[in-house]
Amino acid sequence: MNVLGRHIFIVDDNLNNLQIIARILKEAGYKISLAENGKSALTQLEKYSPDLILLDVMMPEMDGYEMCRLMKQDDRYKDIPVIFLTAKNQTEDLMEGFNAGGVDYIVKPFQQDELLIRVVNHLELALAKKELIEFNQTRSKLYSIIAHDIRSPINSILFALKAINEGYFDADSTGFDDIMLQLEQTTKQTNSLLDNLLDWTKFQSSKLEMSPQLNTFVPLLQECIQLLDSYAHQKGISIELNVSDSVEGYFDELSMHVVFRNLISNAIKFTRENGKIVLTQYSRGDSIVIRIQDNGVGMDSKTLNKLFEKQESYTTLGTQKEKGTGLGLVMVKEFVEKNNGSIHVTSVSGQGTIFDISIPAMKGVKNDKLISFGSIIEENV
Repeated sequence: MNVLGRHIFIVDDNLNNLQIIARILKEAGYKISLAENGKSALTQLEKYSPDLILLDVMMPEMDGYEMCRLMKQDDRYKDIPVIFLTAKNQTEDLMEGFNAGGVDYIVKPFQQDELLIRVVNHLELALAKKELIEFNQTRSKLYSIIAHDIRSPINSILFALKAINEGYFDADSTGFDDIMLQLEQTTKQTNSLLDNLLDWTKFQSSKLEMSPQLNTFVPLLQECIQLLDSYAHQKGISIELNVSDSVEGYFDELSMHVVFRNLISNAIKFTRENGKIVLTQYSRGDSIVIRIQDNGVGMDSKTLNKLFEKQESYTTLGTQKEKGTGLGLVMVKEFVEKNNGSIHVTSVSGQGTIFDISIPAMKGVKNDKLISFGSIIEENV
């Protein structure tokens, strides 16, 4: 498990100690941030979340124990490992540090090799713990989808086929065409869910390899629209593609196909009959933004804030009671991140929703702000 490049936050009121530790860790390949006291460190934590904290015990105003206790009370920071730096090595001092939430001690003066080994060990433990938590969340999500969102439509299909097979309906029966249409729709929705599920599980197991390269957007978007054309036609929804043939971005074609397929499908799902979906483009810095805008039902702030939460099986019904799992948007977030892109969602309940997907226009560009929310605003595009 490679931990080099991880962010380490050093808190010590001794400037000489800060400089020495920072030099050692920086030369070893870590990203470093510094603070000279506990209060300043807590304020800085609001700006970024480090992977590990090296925390001096003896500091004025707020010692390391108190800072650690306050930090561990905050859900945002409670899982960040804290290694105490101290000249104290009595049992009661060590126990106080562990009770405050620390994971280890380094006693001053220390050897450079000791510092680096302890840093590596606790970074690896923290990453392993995070991966285990994410694995359990993923497993729970998969069980939920299999138990409810796949079993239910398959049971509906089997029930309808059994009724037809036992002679309750034939081709001349009233409502037979409606039953067949419903069977077709349910089968397509279940198949789409299975496609998403397979793509996502490949991604979670790191078997879905990303191969970003310079690609044009139009063929990809046209293919997604074509795949969803019958769904849109059924609801009388028009889809306009106003993206230039020459516009290019640096992305992995397979994963971005999943992104745009899900976003267009979602727009259809939440747009009323005879509605409209428009795909446009604009430039922002070193990136190209593809905007997907609908005039559908929109979302309130509560719904908006739950869109990308992996731990929740959160979904809402479409305008024709279409079902979903929320899995599609979880994948959208993860795949956009893997393409060094960003996603911005704006919506007004009853008026519609905009998804802006920002993708690098060239190799090496990375968007720092991955997810943001807001209300619909006017913008020149």
